[in-house]
Amino acid sequence: MIHQRNRDKAQEMDVDDICARLRMVLLETRGSNRRQFIKALGRAFAGSTALSMLPRGKHATAAPAELPVTAFVFGGAWKKSAMAAFGEPFTKQTGIPVVYQDPYTFPKLRAMHEAKTMQVDVVSVQGGEIFQAKRMNMIMPLDFTVIDRSALSDRQLRHGNAIGGHTLSHVICYNKKKWPGQHHPRSWADFWDVQKFPGRRVLRREEIWATEAALKADGVKDDEFYPIDVARAFRSLDRIKPHIKAWYADNSQAQQMMEQEEVDLIAMMNGRAIDTILNGNAPFDIVWNEAICEGGVQGWLAPMGCPNPKGAMKFLDVVGRAEYQAVFARLMYYAPQNPKAVDLLEPAIAKLMSTHPENEKVAHNINYAWWADNLPMMQRRFQQWLQS
Repeated sequence: MIHQRNRDKAQEMDVDDICARLRMVLLETRGSNRRQFIKALGRAFAGSTALSMLPRGKHATAAPAELPVTAFVFGGAWKKSAMAAFGEPFTKQTGIPVVYQDPYTFPKLRAMHEAKTMQVDVVSVQGGEIFQAKRMNMIMPLDFTVIDRSALSDRQLRHGNAIGGHTLSHVICYNKKKWPGQHHPRSWADFWDVQKFPGRRVLRREEIWATEAALKADGVKDDEFYPIDVARAFRSLDRIKPHIKAWYADNSQAQQMMEQEEVDLIAMMNGRAIDTILNGNAPFDIVWNEAICEGGVQGWLAPMGCPNPKGAMKFLDVVGRAEYQAVFARLMYYAPQNPKAVDLLEPAIAKLMSTHPENEKVAHNINYAWWADNLPMMQRRFQQWLQS
């Protein structure tokens, strides 16, 4: 028992050390771009270029035979950011390697659960999927003997056994070369108004974002939004469909179209839009008015039946902490759900978060409880509509 307490104390020292390093990097790189920030992270965690090569910390507590933690994540830039913000510091702290499966899809996670062949230990689930996961008893209870509850906010635990990580919004972006002055699109109604704002338009090929935007464009007020008038939504989509140059499914494709100025108006995730504007030098600006906000419906969780539940809980102890979340926000520009993380961001970056007060007060929040009940039906109808 005394030996275990000593080991726990050593681990706490490691947590403090890692968090202190992250705070130092966040402070010292204020005003730096994303590339400079990544380099500073590398210097702070020298030798962490590959998780398998990370040296074990002086107080690492993982037994040599302990399993790695397998994280089920989105691919591309999201995966790289999660590795830098969570995976590599976690391995530095504990000596436990992290391996990744990508790209994440909820149907694959559900199939593993239903077949009782769970292959992953932690996963970031968002939108209506988190409601489905709760209803299907797919989530392991959080172990607060491992996870430091005091490091989390009540907001992060709104979904019970999931720990809130980030919040994102679907926003309108317009080309400033096309509309250089004050006369530019400012709402979804403007996005739909091809007479007032003629130009090349692009939308995301996904039923939730398209439907919500269509109803906002049609003038539906937030207090009358749900239950969704499906027929009205598709009538609105009918009006804009002939004017859509492309429907994208991959965020990197949307970023490329912005960087190469192949589009004048595009709807996309705020983090990818900000990255493209700040780091890709795309001549666009974001319209925060009527941003379609996820509203914190995201959580990191350990799926029931995961092969390494002990390691999963250690990983979940990391993802909710302010310092780790602030790093992820700097890399992906998605708002941290831990409010203490916002204090670690420079004001110019904090204003780009969907949870900034000025952005929140003009946003439209999605009711994912409705979507959890209606998603399969809406998916079928949207795909049929696209093909018609």
